[in-house]
Amino acid sequence: MQYYNDKSNDSAAKLFFVFFQMFMLLVVYGFVYTSLIAVKIAIAKYDLTFMTYLPEVIALVAYPVVIFKTLKMFKVGKRLRAVAWMMGWASVIIVFLYLHLSQLITT
Repeated sequence: MQYYNDKSNDSAAKLFFVFFQMFMLLVVYGFVYTSLIAVKIAIAKYDLTFMTYLPEVIALVAYPVVIFKTLKMFKVGKRLRAVAWMMGWASVIIVFLYLHLSQLITT
């Protein structure tokens, strides 16, 4: 008969959370990569400066910081809040990247 073990459950939850973080990082970086390609095309088409890449660079730097902060939240015990923050910031970054792209194309 197996008994309930808090230590093994916590380590398994942390492992699943880290895998989920890696998956979310790949999703966000996929959107950042497509945004970089779109900005490259917009720069060539509309004669824009290299500063047009700035929101994508900020997203590349900011999301790993969010992942680090949510991992700290998860370790403290605020598990649901950590998952919500990570998914929320991912959606905010993706929406603002596409808002940035739509502003480039309409100018």
